[in-house]
Amino acid sequence: MKGGRTMTFDQLALGAMTFRGRDFEASLDAARRSGFPAVGISVAQCVACLERGIPPEAMAEALRDHGLRVAELELIRLGEHGIARHLNALVIDLIGILNPDRVHVAAFSGTVEDAQREFATLCEEITTADVAFEFMPYSTVRDLPTAVDLVRAAGSPRAKLVLDVVHFFRSGADVTDLTPDVLALTAGLQLSDLVPRPGKGLAEESRHLRAFPGDGVLPLADFLRAALAASGDTPPPVTVEPVSDALETLPVAWVAERAMQSIACLLTAANWPA
Repeated sequence: MKGGRTMTFDQLALGAMTFRGRDFEASLDAARRSGFPAVGISVAQCVACLERGIPPEAMAEALRDHGLRVAELELIRLGEHGIARHLNALVIDLIGILNPDRVHVAAFSGTVEDAQREFATLCEEITTADVAFEFMPYSTVRDLPTAVDLVRAAGSPRAKLVLDVVHFFRSGADVTDLTPDVLALTAGLQLSDLVPRPGKGLAEESRHLRAFPGDGVLPLADFLRAALAASGDTPPPVTVEPVSDALETLPVAWVAERAMQSIACLLTAANWPA
C-alpha cells in the first residue's frame, strides 16, 4: 500500500444485491468478517426475513450486534401503481427502523416528468436520510444529465445521485462527466465490473452477469481517480455490488472476502482516502 498506509475504508459497504437470496445472519457474518463496516439492505431481504419470523426490529438488532450500519436501503420505484407501491410503503416504514445513510430510488414506469414530481415529493417525505436517485440505461431516467436535472429540480438538500459504474458507462457517460457539480450531488458510488457478453442485453448483464471490480473491462481506476479529483479529496462512499447469478451459487463468505480483496486493491491503487 502506498507509503505503508493502512487503508480502513470507513465508508465502504457490501451491496444488498451481493447477497440476494442469502441467509441474513450468514450474510452479516460474512460482511463483518471480511471487514465491511456497512451493508446495503433491500426490501426483498426484509420480506424474506419476515417470512422466516424475523421482523425488521430484529434485523436492526442483528446489524447492531455485528457492528454494521445500513449504508443503503433499496428500492423505491417511482411511477408504480400496482403491487410495487406496497413495497415502496414498506421501504418508507423501514427507514425509521434500519436508519440507513441513504435510500435508493429508481423509475421503471411513467415519464421523466412523472419521476421528477414523485422524487421531489419523496424528498419532502423522507427527512432522516439522503434520497439517492439511480439512473439506468433501461429505465425511465436513462442517463446522467437527465438524472442531474431531476435531482436539482427537487430543490432539497437530501436529493442526491447514486452512480452505479455499470449504468454510468453503459448509458454513454465518460469519466470527464465526473465534474465537481456532479460529485457534489452524489451520495454514493456502486462498483462492479463487466466482461463482454455478445448478445446479452443491458438489463440482463446488469442484473445477472456482473463481475468483481477489476475483473472486467470497465475503466474503474480512471473512474475512481476522476471522482476523487472532482470531489476535492472527500469522495462519496463506495459500495461493492457484483450482481451475478453464478456468484450466488458460491459460499457467501467467499463472495464477501473476494469483494473486499478486489475493492481494497482497486481503491489503494487509486490512492483513495482511508
